[in-house]
Amino acid sequence: MLTTVVAAVISLVFTGIFVQVAQRLGWGKAIRAQGPESHLAKAGTPTMAGVAFLLAAGVAWAIFAGDALKPELALLLLTLGSGLLGLYDDSLSLARKRSRALGLEEQGPGLMARYRLLGQGALALAFGWWAVRGGATLLGIDWLDVLAFAFVIVGSINAFNFTDGLDGLAAGVTAIVLVFFLASPFAAALLGALLGFLWYNANPARTFMGGVGSEALGAAVAGLAILQGTVWYLPLVAAIPVLEVLAVVAQVSYFKATGGKRLLRMSPLHHHFELGGWSDARIVTRFQLVTALCVALAVAIRQVS
Repeated sequence: MLTTVVAAVISLVFTGIFVQVAQRLGWGKAIRAQGPESHLAKAGTPTMAGVAFLLAAGVAWAIFAGDALKPELALLLLTLGSGLLGLYDDSLSLARKRSRALGLEEQGPGLMARYRLLGQGALALAFGWWAVRGGATLLGIDWLDVLAFAFVIVGSINAFNFTDGLDGLAAGVTAIVLVFFLASPFAAALLGALLGFLWYNANPARTFMGGVGSEALGAAVAGLAILQGTVWYLPLVAAIPVLEVLAVVAQVSYFKATGGKRLLRMSPLHHHFELGGWSDARIVTRFQLVTALCVALAVAIRQVS
């Protein structure tokens, strides 16, 4: 509890400072024209604040981790590595936005669009190999376990990234998911850091976490599940991110199979409800309620088994 409280306070301070700096430097989010029209008003809101809460979580974890410092170091590296990949993507987006503002020729999609999965896969395989060497198991065959853990990590990174689309959605959902893993000092620190960040990210958001935050959160949750031997619970406790990524896959597949027809109004899933008339607050609240129920169910199942 002390880890969570201290992380929340540090995150509150770090995120507040980040918002001020980001506003001065013009680190405002570019809103894609293909998204819901209601999002256009959010253009220019400072983004990449995931840097602040990740730093806050890292500091609090380093102070209070104790005996977990060494066992969880690889988890921290996985989280920060994934965050750096997201940060690079965020930086490319800002560069393209500034190019448009100056009337210059836009930059291409950059390396991130082409090699994003490759970078995520490399991090995931390295962590999976380390976890299996440390005794983690899923299918009972080492090389299959490494591949399975890598798949879980890459899938989680992208699922949580797709979930980050409304004020407070990804941070709120992830904070509830982390309750399932609170035996870990890293989970406690990350939970506190998200609570501090939510002070600025709740509707109407004063800042967004960016890919640096959402991709790091996905990696952290997957890594925690692997280390605690609860990977099979992950589709339940992270039901909303799983549904978000499945909605994207279904939408793209259906679009290609039918020659341009849409299965959903828009993907990811939260956009489907937005275009159906639900307010941001209604979507976020109900997605968080679903997550809380799923986490409670997972805790009950784990206690029984």
